[in-house]
Amino acid sequence: MEQLRYTFPKHEHLKSKSIIEKLYAQGCSVTAYPLRAVYLFLPPDEKCPTASILISVAKKRFRHATDRNLMKRRIREAYRLNKHTITTPLAREGKKIAIAILYIDNKHSSTEFLKRKMQKLLSNILEKESKQCENSL
Repeated sequence: MEQLRYTFPKHEHLKSKSIIEKLYAQGCSVTAYPLRAVYLFLPPDEKCPTASILISVAKKRFRHATDRNLMKRRIREAYRLNKHTITTPLAREGKKIAIAILYIDNKHSSTEFLKRKMQKLLSNILEKESKQCENSL
């Protein structure tokens, strides 16, 4: 039995400007308040990991950089602990995905609360994808 690795290495961070532009132009979105995800499935020949993630907290929501950074750290931690829920099924199917996770609340949230919401968000992405696949058949 393979042991899960709870890591979020640098190569899994979404940094490609062209992919980010395509993500916001053509991507689908799901929400698990206070998190919103915009996602786009990439062609399998792309040289990127199974899931590439971008995390954003708007300056409009938190004026101070320290507050934005705190929320980004908490979201990263929640993703790191729950990423296997999305990467395992996608790797099995040979799919790749780019996800932008946006924080849409004005108040701070605890790490435990964000972990639960991240689980819900990632499972919503998989559910929405499976429904789209069923509808396209």
